[in-house]
Amino acid sequence: MDLYDIYVIYKGGQTIFHKNFSTVKVDPDLVTAFLTAVTNFSQEVLPTGDPLRIIEKGYSKIIMSYEALIMSALICGSNNPEDVEQLKVRIDDIVKELQAQYYPILRNWGGKTSDFMGMGDVIDDHLKDILRIALPPPLELMFSTPDKFTFTIDERGLNLYNSYLRNNKGFNAFLGKLGLEISWVDRALNALRSGKVGLPDLANKLGLDLQITIVLIRDLKLRGLLLMAL
Repeated sequence: MDLYDIYVIYKGGQTIFHKNFSTVKVDPDLVTAFLTAVTNFSQEVLPTGDPLRIIEKGYSKIIMSYEALIMSALICGSNNPEDVEQLKVRIDDIVKELQAQYYPILRNWGGKTSDFMGMGDVIDDHLKDILRIALPPPLELMFSTPDKFTFTIDERGLNLYNSYLRNNKGFNAFLGKLGLEISWVDRALNALRSGKVGLPDLANKLGLDLQITIVLIRDLKLRGLLLMAL
C-alpha cells in the first residue's frame, strides 16, 4: 500500500493539519473544500444520512473518519481490501486520539493552525509501521531533489540493525561496493536517532558524498530500518 496525504479538518471546514507522505503536491485548501462538500452532500442526499467513509478510483482511495469537532481524510493507494480495512481502523484511532488530546483547544479554537503542530507526532506513531514498509522514492528522484526528503530511525529500526543487519555479509558486501565501512552506518543511524534529518544535512554531518549518502539511506529504507517523512 502507499500513503500520500493525511488531512485533519475542523468542523467549520478549515484544514488545521496536513501531512504529505509523497512527492506529489496538491493545494490542501482545494482538497479540504472538496472533501467538505462531498461529505455534506453524502449526509444530505444518501438515504442513511451516515457520513461517507471512502472515495475510490481504481488504486487510489480516500478514507475518512469523523469525531464531533474534527474529521480526517487519508489519501492512499491499494488494491487489497484488507489494507483498506486496516487503514480505516488506523484513521479512526488517529481521529479519536487527536480530538481527545486537543479538545480544550478545539472547542474554543481561535484560528491559529500553529496550535496543532504536534498532531504530526500522533499521526506518525499510528502509521509508522506502515510507513516503514512503504517503498522509498526512485533513486533518480532522490538524486535530483535531495532536499525534499527527511529520514529518522526509532528503537525498532535500531534493534533490527543491531540484531540482523550489522553483521550481515551481504550488507557488508554492499557497503564495500560504496567504499564504506560499517562505522559509517553506525554514525548515520546515530545522527538519525536525534530526529528527522534531511539528506544534504546528513551528508554534511557524515562528511560523505551526497550521492553515496542517498544510496546508503535508500538501501536502509528498503530494508525497513528507517522512517521517512517530507
